[in-house]
Amino acid sequence: MTDHETALVALTPRPKTVVCVTDQRRCDRIIRAGQVLSEMSDTDLTVLNVAKPGVRQDPDSLEYLFEVSKEKDAEMVLLYSEDVAKAIIRYIKDNKVAYLLTGIPQEGESVTTRIWSKFTHITFFVVEHNGELREVYNPAVAARNLVAAKQA
Repeated sequence: MTDHETALVALTPRPKTVVCVTDQRRCDRIIRAGQVLSEMSDTDLTVLNVAKPGVRQDPDSLEYLFEVSKEKDAEMVLLYSEDVAKAIIRYIKDNKVAYLLTGIPQEGESVTTRIWSKFTHITFFVVEHNGELREVYNPAVAARNLVAAKQA
């Protein structure tokens, strides 16, 4: 490998495993699952929290999640946006995201269903309350089913 090729390899961003969290302490299970997936897939681990400006977050919980992220060698990114889903979608587009983990989505249209509907090149996972990692097969269909379940 030439010096030029080495420089290009160094500039190419590595694929990421992104863990989406709220400001709740129990989101630590998602970070822990993300760390396992990131090690298995040889991807960088990023923990992403997006909040609406002016909406109060629990600073103690965020500090706790920051510490868990640090323990797991993850970068923690805090963003503020009026449209949480749009901010996450933008982050995914601007970064080389291979895997995205969330908690269990609620029925109906949600941030999670909006994200699942947008991407076909990302593997999505849900982390159960017990920490079990579950792949979301055909995320666009899963999103439609969650929305339909709420309307039924």
